[in-house]
Amino acid sequence: MSLKNIKLIVADLDGTLLHDDKSLDQNIKSVLIEKNVPLTFVSGRNVHIIQDYIKELNITLPYITNNGANMFLGDTCIYECPIDSSELKTCLNILVANKVAFLAYTNQTIYSVGSQDGLDEFKKRLIGKCEIVEDANIEDIVRESIFKVVMIHPNMERVKDQLNSVCDKTLCMQSEGIIYTLTNSDTTKGKTLKKLLEYLDIDANSVLAFGDNYNDISMFEVADGVAVENAQESLKEVAKYLTKSNEDDGVSYFIQKNL
Repeated sequence: MSLKNIKLIVADLDGTLLHDDKSLDQNIKSVLIEKNVPLTFVSGRNVHIIQDYIKELNITLPYITNNGANMFLGDTCIYECPIDSSELKTCLNILVANKVAFLAYTNQTIYSVGSQDGLDEFKKRLIGKCEIVEDANIEDIVRESIFKVVMIHPNMERVKDQLNSVCDKTLCMQSEGIIYTLTNSDTTKGKTLKKLLEYLDIDANSVLAFGDNYNDISMFEVADGVAVENAQESLKEVAKYLTKSNEDDGVSYFIQKNL
């Protein structure tokens, strides 16, 4: 295995570069310095709950948030792809009709409709970092540029099919485990990774991507993928390489061993 020409590493956070307690891979800083290779994030997280990790690794490159709906350089959004407003209203009404709780994300505000334990945990992470509007009104939400809607519900596969059957510009997909997201259909981690590589003028053959879940499949279609041991089987099937789990610092282990 020869990976000596890698010029950039891109990594998912939750379940990949982060331990289950949300702490970073404990060796990643020293390994990146030793190998002299830059890293940036391609994450489902929004801009507010990625900042601590940006600072911890002193990332100066652009980074991708909201499963590809946004790309930031520092605090500045340099690319965005919001959900089509007319389809957004249709989708949110379907969610309400099916009693599906959800969070709708702008870059400044989180709109919350309904209650679900997993979503409540997401909101806790955002307290003090951005405005949270509880029991939001659909009409108020659709006036905003919404980049991602996050949903958790026992019948989400059925609701997902219903949403995707009525929308051309909006896509509902399983993101991680029981978490589903709604984004612009032109938004995936892979599509925005291509924009990042164009911005940096880096060939995809010089990029290594690390991930663990469904929303990382499109990223592995752009760059050679490394799946952590705890990854979904569907991601492992499209990965070029495998490494140890997130709990065993699989990202830094692979970089140390192969670059």
